[in-house]
Amino acid sequence: MTSMSTLALNGEGIALKDMRVTVSMAYKDKDQSGQTSSTTNAEQGIKAKELRISGIVPFSQPEILKRIFELGSARDAAGKLQVYRVAHTVARAVNFREGTFTANIDAPQQEGKMAWLVTFTLREKLSVDEKKQARAASKVSAKKQTAGKGGAGATAAESEEKMTWFERKVLKPVNDALG
Repeated sequence: MTSMSTLALNGEGIALKDMRVTVSMAYKDKDQSGQTSSTTNAEQGIKAKELRISGIVPFSQPEILKRIFELGSARDAAGKLQVYRVAHTVARAVNFREGTFTANIDAPQQEGKMAWLVTFTLREKLSVDEKKQARAASKVSAKKQTAGKGGAGATAAESEEKMTWFERKVLKPVNDALG
């Protein structure tokens, strides 16, 4: 039984026979016990998801193998690894939208078959957790910009110290005059 399942990278289908797609996500932590037997760990965040793809490429279709290696070594205009839009049912199920090739691309010949077993890994780019952290950081910086600008709750001495020369000499007198 050979099934054809398609993975698409930037809309280009990669047809592998007997394709297997495995998704993984790592939780990074660090042991805090030192020399003791404590089980205390420091969380260091959730790392990007990875899709491990494996499938068969018959010797009669070497162009598929060649194309996978070309995609794996492709660079963008800035010289960085190409980021691909990933389309596959497993990727969609775990909200994996964009990824880059990582680790190795392997293609050993199969025993008793006229084919290669191709294996490669795609690592998520701009993961959901990265986007959440970026949004949280932008909200914090926005709050920092608006807090303490002579608003209610801040004493006059505090607002005087935090104001720039322009705010103190120009904007504050205008604001005070307007009431």
